[in-house]
Amino acid sequence: MYLPRSLPLWLLILSAHTLTVQLDSISSNCQNVCNILESEFGPTALHYYGQDNFTIWDAKQLEVQYACRFEPSNKTEVAAALRVLADTWCNFAVKCGGHSRDPDFSNSVGGVTIDLRRLNGVEVAMNGSVARVGGGAVTADVYSALDARNLSFVGGRVGSVGVGGFATGGGTSPLSSRHGWALDNIYEYELVLPNATSVTVNEHQHSELYWALRGAGGGNFGIITSFVIRTFPQGPIYAGRRTWNDTYTDQVADEVYDLYTGQDHNTQVSADFYYGYVQAEDIFTPTVNLRYFDPMNTTGSPPAFASIDRIPAATFSGQISSLGNITGPGRIPATPPPQRHLFQTTTAFPSREWLQGSLQIFREEVEDIKSVEGLNPQIITYTIPSRAIQGMADRGGNALNLSNVQGPLFITLLSTAWLREEDDVLVGDFYDRLFSRLEDASRRLNVYHPYKYVGYARLGEDIFSSYGADNREKLVQIQESVDRKGIFTSSGLCRGGFKLR
Repeated sequence: MYLPRSLPLWLLILSAHTLTVQLDSISSNCQNVCNILESEFGPTALHYYGQDNFTIWDAKQLEVQYACRFEPSNKTEVAAALRVLADTWCNFAVKCGGHSRDPDFSNSVGGVTIDLRRLNGVEVAMNGSVARVGGGAVTADVYSALDARNLSFVGGRVGSVGVGGFATGGGTSPLSSRHGWALDNIYEYELVLPNATSVTVNEHQHSELYWALRGAGGGNFGIITSFVIRTFPQGPIYAGRRTWNDTYTDQVADEVYDLYTGQDHNTQVSADFYYGYVQAEDIFTPTVNLRYFDPMNTTGSPPAFASIDRIPAATFSGQISSLGNITGPGRIPATPPPQRHLFQTTTAFPSREWLQGSLQIFREEVEDIKSVEGLNPQIITYTIPSRAIQGMADRGGNALNLSNVQGPLFITLLSTAWLREEDDVLVGDFYDRLFSRLEDASRRLNVYHPYKYVGYARLGEDIFSSYGADNREKLVQIQESVDRKGIFTSSGLCRGGFKLR
């Protein structure tokens, strides 16, 4: 549960990090690490703040001053860097795609940012059943390599999202109703442990660590340098997008509810529901992304979407394309918009009343922050399909503690972008109020579920307690067994991200 306070914890932590950099600048030991790394791996592998064209998705992270950015090219270089960092006790962060929203998550405050972007290879097995993916690969890298062979994997909706953070924390995907979540489609990890040794982790080797990485792997147990993922046949799909006038919101939400709860019977269907505020026009709009995985070579909308298609849309698009083309480019643009972002999430069992009510709560709470410059809030709903929940028992299970749930579940994400640091507190208060009301409503309707999806979590939340007390305790024990010095803890060297301790 998020704990109320005079200032939100995420903002207190952010302020503390900023103050540390202002007061201490870059520590001499981190400067020394940068010199050692440059001496050992050459100047092309090292980049320095102020002389770097480094870009990252969130303005709060882009503003961070790091000692240097290191781009290793293989696991040996990752291990060597980790050894130097630990020996000199210099703090660091690890970046894959860079879609986190807080300093130290994927860009180090005053330390070394280990940028895995050069570890982005995708090697597909001859039989097309598995692929080895580099720890720095983003979603588009993998889709692109697999599209050419009419294959796919359980990937994300945005091409520039890193596979590492996405897949270890869960991995909700357009393909989840057919193939489950990403974390349950990883057969093997290549992991550099906190002691700078590299191990292979799967259901037969280090099986407890394999279980832990599937749900809590992002920054708690070491640095993942590659994955072996499940791949499967997948040709072009139908992808459509509909936007309606707010007049039709309740009708659209009803149709979305039917699509979501019908996925157990029609796994060809995928839908994502977005309800956002458009500041420039002072209006709310519902939008649905629709996908159909067996389009039968037709450019028309599949019959499965006939009911929602009857609602008069303001904009309508549909195409036959590959997942790689639909998810967009693989890298964040060189000049990203300077926006600040905040996510938070809650989970509920299916309920029409809950879905409709969440939109009404959102509309009411947005009224208080309409003055925020560059405001772009969206309340987004995805499902955890029953097929995904059933798959969470495979190969020893994962850490999420969902495999016995009678699905599906609904994940609600609030995603907000804005421009000015001065509005951080106002946006944070908006989140506090909105989520208090959302979860009060789901409890009142008896559809509340405690699970929090770490990929959409807000700094300050105790995410791992939402996995259940026994699972959290087991995760902590595994983390302690591989990281006796506490390097990947909140008081250690790699302190960004959601920590077990």
